[in-house]
Amino acid sequence: MKTRILILLFPALAALMSSCSHDTEPAHAAEQFMKARTASVVARDVPRLISVRGTIHAEDDAVLSSRAMGPVVRERAKPGDRVRKGDVLLEIEERMNNGMLSQATGALAQAQAAQSLAATNLRRFEALFDAQACSQLELDMARMQFETAEGAVKQARGSVDAAGAVASESTIRAPFDGVVVEKFVNVGDLVAPGRPLIRVQTVNGRKLHFFVRAADGAHLVAGTEIECTLDNSGKRIGATIADVSPSADPMTHTIAVTAQLNDADSLSAGHAATAEIPCETTLVVLASKSAVFSTGGLTLTTIVDQNSQARTRVVTTGRVRGDEIEILSGLKSGDIVVLDRSGLIAEGTRIERTNG
Repeated sequence: MKTRILILLFPALAALMSSCSHDTEPAHAAEQFMKARTASVVARDVPRLISVRGTIHAEDDAVLSSRAMGPVVRERAKPGDRVRKGDVLLEIEERMNNGMLSQATGALAQAQAAQSLAATNLRRFEALFDAQACSQLELDMARMQFETAEGAVKQARGSVDAAGAVASESTIRAPFDGVVVEKFVNVGDLVAPGRPLIRVQTVNGRKLHFFVRAADGAHLVAGTEIECTLDNSGKRIGATIADVSPSADPMTHTIAVTAQLNDADSLSAGHAATAEIPCETTLVVLASKSAVFSTGGLTLTTIVDQNSQARTRVVTTGRVRGDEIEILSGLKSGDIVVLDRSGLIAEGTRIERTNG
């Protein structure tokens, strides 16, 4: 009987031992590890940067108008056309302006005739006065008439010059080499003095105009190199401070600054850009950009602890500085971070540093 019971227990005991063996296998599994490049987090004194928004302007930008009056009779250029200095852009009817010039020319001729007569009359009275045949009053009257006629000639000549200048503005010409960017009138529109007609900008050369606080502007001098980011494309380009206003606006307490954009001839004027202005130096914590990644709305990085194991940290980042990024919280100087990361590494993974 006992022999039969032992025979029955042996299979059950074997099954139990087999089950225990399977349960303990994960505890002896091989430890996870991976090879990765790493770098140290550093603390370094760098210039404090402030960001200001500005507007891109052409080197030269002119809105042309005229003192001439009359309807537009001919258009010679349209927006987008390249023009050379002196090219005709618009023509205004000349009859009214030429008529004003003719009136001024006629008035000059009348004034010159009156001057000639007054000069002859003055000579007569001078001769009569020398012969004691006229009074001093009569001589003075003749001299006054001559001087009045002489003044009238000068006035008439000024009117001719003014009318001629206005008449010449019946033809609108390009003031410099550039491109037509905007047109405000069409054929048949009546032009009045001072009305905007057409806008021309230079093609080469672009400047960024912006304003900074008076306190920050104290660090800016002509020749300072800065970085700008274009709003429409995100492209970063260099610029050089060209002009800094010597005084601040008393209402806004800001200083006007102009920066010459580098290699920016293809940029369109009127677009916005953000300039990064260097100020006094400050101590910041910096890590490689490739060590930081985002997932699930969090900004993360992986550090290597003293046991060479991976640990995930949530970080707060600041400004990008070349290949590095400011770390506002989550890391300290001396931490070792894993580079070239785009996703999580399992906690506790042993890291084998390939760059020593």
